[in-house]
Amino acid sequence: MQNLFIQWLDERTGIPTLCNKIRYWSVPAGYCRFFPAMIIFAFVLQAITGVFLWAYYSPSAQSAWESLFFMQFVLPGGWMIRGIHHFSAQLLTILLGLYLLGLVFSGKYRSPKEFVFWAAFILFLFSLASSLTGDLLSWTLSGFSATLVRVRFLQMIPFIGEPLFRIVCGGTEFGTLTIPRFLVLHILVFGGGFFVVMILWRFFDHRSTAIAAGQGDAQSNTQNNTQNNTQSNTSGNTQGNDKTSKNKCKCKCNGRWVPFWSSEVLKCSLAWIFVMAVILLLVYRQPVLHAIRPDLFSVHENLPREASLGVHLGAPADPAGFYDAARPEWSFRALYHFCNLKVKGENGEIDVFPGERKYIPIFVVTGCLMVYVLLIPVIGRLKIGHYFNVAMVLFLFLSVCYLTYASYRHDYADPAMASFRQDEANAKRIAERAVELCLAPDGIPPTGARTLLQRDPVIQGPALYEQHCAVCHPFKPMDGEQEHPDFQPIPCETPKGPNLYQPIRKKWIEGFFDTKKIRSGDYFGKTKFASGTMVGYVRGELKEILADEDEDGKLLDQLIDLLYADAQRDRMRIETPNGVEGLTQEQLELFETFNCGQCHKLYTQTTKPVIQAPDLRGYMSRDWMIGIIADPVSTRFYGPAIGKDKGNDEMPSFHLSAEESVLSREEMETLVDWLRGNWYRFRVTSPNTADEP
Repeated sequence: MQNLFIQWLDERTGIPTLCNKIRYWSVPAGYCRFFPAMIIFAFVLQAITGVFLWAYYSPSAQSAWESLFFMQFVLPGGWMIRGIHHFSAQLLTILLGLYLLGLVFSGKYRSPKEFVFWAAFILFLFSLASSLTGDLLSWTLSGFSATLVRVRFLQMIPFIGEPLFRIVCGGTEFGTLTIPRFLVLHILVFGGGFFVVMILWRFFDHRSTAIAAGQGDAQSNTQNNTQNNTQSNTSGNTQGNDKTSKNKCKCKCNGRWVPFWSSEVLKCSLAWIFVMAVILLLVYRQPVLHAIRPDLFSVHENLPREASLGVHLGAPADPAGFYDAARPEWSFRALYHFCNLKVKGENGEIDVFPGERKYIPIFVVTGCLMVYVLLIPVIGRLKIGHYFNVAMVLFLFLSVCYLTYASYRHDYADPAMASFRQDEANAKRIAERAVELCLAPDGIPPTGARTLLQRDPVIQGPALYEQHCAVCHPFKPMDGEQEHPDFQPIPCETPKGPNLYQPIRKKWIEGFFDTKKIRSGDYFGKTKFASGTMVGYVRGELKEILADEDEDGKLLDQLIDLLYADAQRDRMRIETPNGVEGLTQEQLELFETFNCGQCHKLYTQTTKPVIQAPDLRGYMSRDWMIGIIADPVSTRFYGPAIGKDKGNDEMPSFHLSAEESVLSREEMETLVDWLRGNWYRFRVTSPNTADEP
C-alpha cells in the first residue's frame, strides 16, 4: 500500500524522485566547491536579513533614516541584523571577485565552462549594483550625496541620459519618490536577478562539469556503460550511468565524485562557519579593536553600546545641502580615484578627466572593460589567448588594488585633504548627535530627525557663532586653561571684543575684577572700554574698597558668587515689595558695598545710575544674553554710542523686531543655549560647563 501511494505521488508530482536524487546527490571531491558554497551562503544571509529589514523599513524622506535608527537602537537585535546584512553584501562582492580570478588563473573559464564564467560575472555586477542602491536607502548624509553624484552622471549620456535620470529619481531631483525606486531596484531587480542568475550559474557549473568528465574519458565511459547495462537492473543502470558520466573532472578532485551527504557537507559547513565568523568579527570590530588598541580605536561612550556595533549610522540626509566629503563604497574607490586622477602641469596639478570628460572613465573605459571580460572565454580558446587573459586580468586586479589604496591614502594622509578629514569628523559628530537627540524622552518628531538637528545648540550654535560673532569675538581657551571637549575653538582673524569661550563660569566672571585680565584681549583689551570706567574702577576704587572693608576678599567672592548664581538662571529674579526672589538683604547690600549702583541697574534700586552700563539684574542669564544680542544699544545694556568710552562700542543689533532682524528669535536662543552649555545629553560623562566654577 505504501509503495502504491509513493508511486502515485511520484507520477503526479515527481517529489519522491526529486527526494531520491537529493539523497544520492554527488559532487566533485576536494575543495573546488568551497567558493560556490560560501557565495551561496552569503547571499542566503543577505536574503534572510533583508526580509527582516524590509519589514521595518519605511521608504520616505522623512522616515527612512528614522526607521534605521529604530532598527539599530530600539528593535532587539536589530543592530545585529543590519550588520550581518551589510557585511555579508561586502563579503559577497569579495568572494565573487576572487572566484572570477580563480576561474581565469586556473583556466576553468574555457570550454565547456564559458557560461559558468559569464554567469559569475553577471552575479558580480549585480552585487556591485546592490551596494550602489543600498547606499542611498540608508538616507544618510554621505549615502545621499555620493549617490546623487553617481546618478547625475546619467545626464552625460546623449539623448537618453536626462529621461533615464528622471526615471531613476522619480522627478527632477532626489526626494521621497527616489527611495521607493531604489528599493525596487535593490530588492526586486538586483536581488531577484541575482537569485535567478545564481540558479543558472549552478546549473551551468553542474552541467559543464559533467560534460568535462565525459570528454575526459569517453572510451572508459563507453566500456563502463556497456558493462553496467549487462550486469545491472533498470535502477542500477541509472546509477551506473550517473557515476560513469562523472568519473573525470578538470578540478583538483582527481576525477572522483562523492556523495554530498558525507564529508563534503562537513567541508561546506566549515566554509559557511568561516564566512559567518568573518561577518560577526566585522560586526563586533569596533569594541574588539578598542580592547586591543584603545588609544587608536574609540567607542561611543556617550551613547548606547549599539552605536559601536554593526554598521555605523551616519547623519540624516539634508536634501537642501550637499556633503562635499561624500565618498563611494570601497568597491568603487578605484573608479572614483581613476575619475579624479591629476597630473602635474606648469600651473600645478590638473585633472586628467575634467568635469565635461568624466564620461570617459565612467562609461567608455568601464564599458570597454566589461566587453573585454565577456570576451575572455573567446580569447582563451587559444593557448596564447589564455596567457594574455591571465596577464591582463592580473594587471587589472593590481591596478584596482593600487587605485583603491591610493584613494584612501590621498584622503587620509595627504596634507592637502585636511578639510576633507575635518568635514568627515564634523559629519561623524552630527551623526552621533542625531542619535543622541533621537534617544531623548520626546523622541523623534513627525517632521523627522533632521528637525531636531536644525534646532540643536550643539550643531547649530557653532555655525551661528562662526557666521555672526567670530568676526569680533574670539572663541578659544584663555591663557593657562585647557580646551573643553564640548567646545571646539573657533578662529577669529580680527578680535575686537571679549573672548566668549565658556562665559557661564565663576572663573570667567572673576576676570572682570582682575586688574590684568580685564585689560587683556580676553575681556576689554580690544575694545574702547579698555580705558573706560569699569577698568578705572577695578584699578582704583575697587582696590580701596578691598583695602578698607574686605581685606581677605570674602565679600568680593560673595559678590562674584551672586553674579554667578544669576548667570545660571533663565531670567532675572522676581522683585516684590517684600524683597527679591532668593536673595537676602545682606546679599543685596553687597552691590552697595562695591558701589555697583553708580553705573549698573540693580535689584530694588530706585535711583537712576550716573553712567549707562549693562543692567546687573539677571546678569548673564539666558534672557539677559538673548537681550544683549538682540539690541545691545538699548538702555538695558550699553545704550547708544555717545562718546569715546561711553555707550555701545561696535556690536550691531541682531533682532530689533521680527521684521528687522539678522537673527530670528529661535536662532538667538540656539546660540545662547550653546554658549551656556545648555543642551540635552543622553549620558553625561563630563561636568556641565554651567556647573564649572
